[in-house]
Amino acid sequence: MADDGWAELHTLSRDLASADARVADNVEKALKVTSMSVKKSWQKKAARTGLKGYAASVDFEVKRFAAFGGAAVEAEIGPNLSRGVGVPSFGFVEDAPGGVKSAPQFAGRDALADNADDFEKGINIAIGDLLDGLNL
Repeated sequence: MADDGWAELHTLSRDLASADARVADNVEKALKVTSMSVKKSWQKKAARTGLKGYAASVDFEVKRFAAFGGAAVEAEIGPNLSRGVGVPSFGFVEDAPGGVKSAPQFAGRDALADNADDFEKGINIAIGDLLDGLNL
């Protein structure tokens, strides 16, 4: 029987099916590294305003779960009210909505912007590692 390319297609299909977990592993790693950098930057920017309880409450959590037949990874970064460190501000100082007598701090927004390029670089590395492993 002549080789009509089905063997290669089957191998590629199998490799791509197993790639989902490897991509999620690498994306999770990139997200954790960036989340830690955003947290540290946010804490540093918030501490400069004299709101030490607010700065100390900034934390992050990375979650991974099954979604749509694959895996999804997400991160939450910000004041953690259950952390028990200092007195968190509930994030009010970030945007200073009506009635709050404080100038907006934007420490979180600025920390995220400061780390956006590093996150993109980490995601590109994660995908590149996957493609290298699949010889694509």
